[in-house]
Amino acid sequence: MAQFDGSAALKLDFGGMTTTIPALRGSRGGLRLAPAAATLSGPDKYKVLEHRRRQAQIRARHLLELMEEAE
Repeated sequence: MAQFDGSAALKLDFGGMTTTIPALRGSRGGLRLAPAAATLSGPDKYKVLEHRRRQAQIRARHLLELMEEAE
């Protein structure tokens, strides 16, 4: 088994490119959080979930058919 000496990181050259981001007051250096995912609630929750499941099955079957035709 070959031994790793850790020298691979020393050979990287990014040509003077930096990753510094100018910090703004009160900001986190350009960090943006993803918007919260919409959660389902209420009496139609299971209808929506069932519809999504059926649509996913239809798409999966269609993709399988396309893959079989390509072979």
